[in-house]
Amino acid sequence: MKLMKYYTIMKLSDKYNFHQKPDSISLQPTKSLQKLSQYFLIGIFIAALILPFFKDVIGEVLYYSIYVLLGYSCIHSLYDILIRAKICYTFDLKNNAVFRDSPIGSKKKIMTLEEAVIFVNSEMGSWHYRLGAKKSHFIKSYTISENFGCGKKSDNRQKEYEDQILAKIYTIIESACKVKI
Repeated sequence: MKLMKYYTIMKLSDKYNFHQKPDSISLQPTKSLQKLSQYFLIGIFIAALILPFFKDVIGEVLYYSIYVLLGYSCIHSLYDILIRAKICYTFDLKNNAVFRDSPIGSKKKIMTLEEAVIFVNSEMGSWHYRLGAKKSHFIKSYTISENFGCGKKSDNRQKEYEDQILAKIYTIIESACKVKI
C-alpha cells in the first residue's frame, strides 16, 4: 500500500512537473497535454497522408477544406507541444510573488502572493482550478490544473491534486499573508 501511494505521488508530480523547495513551489499545469497533442499530431500526419487517396471520392472543395483544417490543427498542436505545455508557474515566498515562465518570453511576475486567489472555473461539463489576482481574477486568470469532470476517476484525480499540490500552494500563500501581518 505504501509503495502504491508513493507511485501515485511520483506520477502526479511528474504529470505537473511539480517541484517543491522550502520557499517556493513550481508546476507546469498543462504538461499532460503535451503527450495528447503529440498523438493528435501523429493522427493529423496520418490523415494528411491518407487523404489524397480519397480526393476523387470527396470532391475538390471538401478535399482542400480538410487540408486547411488539418493545417490549423497541426499549428495548434505544435503550439500546445512547444509553448503551452512548457509554461511554468512559480510561487516564490522569498520574493513574495507568483511568476509565469514561458518558452517565448522571460520569467514574469504576474502578482504578489497576497493578491493570489485560487478559484474553480467550469466550462461545458468539466472544470479546473485557476489562479488570479483578488481584484481582477475574473478578468485575467491562469489555469493551474488539468480539467476534472464527473465520475469516480475524475474525483480521485481531483482529490490527489488537492492533497498533493493545491494544499502546498495554499500553504505558501498563507505563509506570505502571515509574514505581511
